[in-house]
Amino acid sequence: MKTIRKSSRKDRAIQVLIHCLLLSLVVITLIPFAYIILMAFGKDVVGTATTIPTEYSFDNFARLFTETNFVDWIKNSIIISLITMVLSVLFVSVSVYVFSRLRFLGKRKLFNFILLVQIFPLMLSMVSIFRIFVMLGLLNDLKGLIIINATVSSAGLVLLAKGYFDTIPYELDEAAMVDGATKFQTLVKIILPLAKPMLAVVAIQSFVIAYNEYAIASTIMTQGLDGMPLAVGLQSMIVGQYGTNWSLYCAASVLGSIPMIVLFYSMQKYFIGGLTEGSVKM
Repeated sequence: MKTIRKSSRKDRAIQVLIHCLLLSLVVITLIPFAYIILMAFGKDVVGTATTIPTEYSFDNFARLFTETNFVDWIKNSIIISLITMVLSVLFVSVSVYVFSRLRFLGKRKLFNFILLVQIFPLMLSMVSIFRIFVMLGLLNDLKGLIIINATVSSAGLVLLAKGYFDTIPYELDEAAMVDGATKFQTLVKIILPLAKPMLAVVAIQSFVIAYNEYAIASTIMTQGLDGMPLAVGLQSMIVGQYGTNWSLYCAASVLGSIPMIVLFYSMQKYFIGGLTEGSVKM
C-alpha cells in the first residue's frame, strides 16, 4: 500500500510539474501578442525604449486607412496568398498522387531531389531568383510573387502530403478502375475527397507561407508602395517614409493577422486531423 501511495504521489507531482511548465509556455507565448495589442492602441509610441503605453486610443487604426497604403498592402497579400493557395493545392494533389500511386522509372530519385531542394537555403538563391525575374520582366509584379510562392510552398508540402496519401488503401483505386474509372477520375472522385484534412493543411500552410513571405518580396518589389505586399509594407512603417512609429506598425500587424486567424479557425478541424493522420505513415 505504501508503495502504491508513493507512486501515486509521484505521478501527481509529475503531472503538476508538467502543467506548470505548459502554463509557463502559454504565458511566455502570449506575452508578445498582448504587448503588440497594447502598443497598437498606444498613443504616439515612437521609440523602442517605450515599455507600456500610458495613453490609449483608436487613432492608429484610423491613420492606417488615411495616411498609409495599408488597404493596398493587405489586398495584394490576400490576392497573392489565395492564388498561391489554390495553385499549391493543385500542384501538391497531382504530385503526391503520382508519387504515392504510380510506378515509373526514377520515382524515388525524383522524390529525393524534391526533398534536397528543401535543404538548400532560400537566401542563397536570391541572386538567381532576381536575375530570372529581370529576364522574365516580373520585377514589381504580383504574378512573379505568386509563381515563386506557389513553387516554394508546394515543394515543401509534398513530403507531408505523401505520408497522408500513403495511408489511403490502394484497394480503392483498384475498385474504381474495375468500375471503369480513369486515373484522373479516381483522383478527383475518390482520393481527394478522402484527403480533405490533408488538403486543408496544404491550403493553410501555403496561404501562411505566401502571406508572411518577406525575403523574396522585399527583393523583387522595390518600386511603388501601393504595389507591395503586407510584409514589405509593414517594414516601411518603421524604416522609410513613415518614420519610426511602433504604435502604427503594431496596429497594422493586428489587423493584418485577421485573415490568417479567420482561415485557420474556419479549417481548424481539417487542419488538426491532417497533421495527426499524415504523420502515421511516411
